[in-house]
Amino acid sequence: MKKGTKLGLLGLVAAGIGATTGGIAALNNYLYSKLIVPQERDPDELDDNDFQSQGRLWARAGEGFSSATIQAVDGPILWAGIVPAPEETHRWAICLHGYRDTHESMGAIAQLYHQAGWNVLLPDQRGHGRSEGEHVGWGYAERLDLLGWVNLITRRDPDAQIVLHGTSMGGATVLMSTGGALPRQVKAAVSDCAYTSFEAEFLQLLKNSTVEYTHCSIPLPSAIIFSLLRRTTLRHAGYDLRDAAPIQAVAQSKTPTLFIHGVKDELIPGFMMGKLYQAARCPKSFLWMPEAGHARSVGTNPELYWAAVSTFLEAYIHQDEESFDDDFDPAFAYED
Repeated sequence: MKKGTKLGLLGLVAAGIGATTGGIAALNNYLYSKLIVPQERDPDELDDNDFQSQGRLWARAGEGFSSATIQAVDGPILWAGIVPAPEETHRWAICLHGYRDTHESMGAIAQLYHQAGWNVLLPDQRGHGRSEGEHVGWGYAERLDLLGWVNLITRRDPDAQIVLHGTSMGGATVLMSTGGALPRQVKAAVSDCAYTSFEAEFLQLLKNSTVEYTHCSIPLPSAIIFSLLRRTTLRHAGYDLRDAAPIQAVAQSKTPTLFIHGVKDELIPGFMMGKLYQAARCPKSFLWMPEAGHARSVGTNPELYWAAVSTFLEAYIHQDEESFDDDFDPAFAYED
């Protein structure tokens, strides 16, 4: 998810939020078009810090990348770039971007993995970049897409040791996937600034945008507006927005997970990470990133970010296969 999502809700005024049936319908249609229909990113837009901008340009250049495609279970053809490690290894990182962006936004994180000797797979999520798709699933549909990418890797490398690493909606997708069955090759997950659920984040955005920008009340309670959007999404996109709920998934997860969140994140508030962490029943750790805004943690302090990620992963990536069973829990060193 990008800052533009929040600012886009200024259209509440333009949509005609008077207490008329037509105004409410216009509001609902506006929200559906902005939140469920994929939005294209300005290709010339860079990030607001040098480290992430350089990473984006590295991914955009694609030097040494190869392309891969899979077909999602519901039909769309999905694209990803593969960055092979400098030397042969079974370590793989799948890096997932957020809403209204592309694989390029994960370039800085992908570079850290690549420089540490990992293979990296950088998908464009459905409806973004080079991947097909008419609707955004906010992690619900995308969790199955992620499983498709995992299966692609395991077919190529049965001995793969895979880490799932996502930012914003990408983080939510990662967490949603850990709530279900995953191949044994998936060893750990990293969730950077994910939301607890789409519903909670939607209500937060609506509340903040109304107070900050319109200074007036909306024509219906926020819960009713969400209900209308939910009904429209179910009718046109075929899924229930309430199913996009990472907080439910982490309660079922057995995948060791590192939760990261910027202290100054105003788009997805930090308390959501606290709720996710408390709900998680897997081996887990967390990192608060000082001075970091939304999806800016790696650019604010790359050294601290990678130190936390690499230290967490060391406990899981280098285990012998015989020692990886349901009873083995090396996360004791990370629990508070």
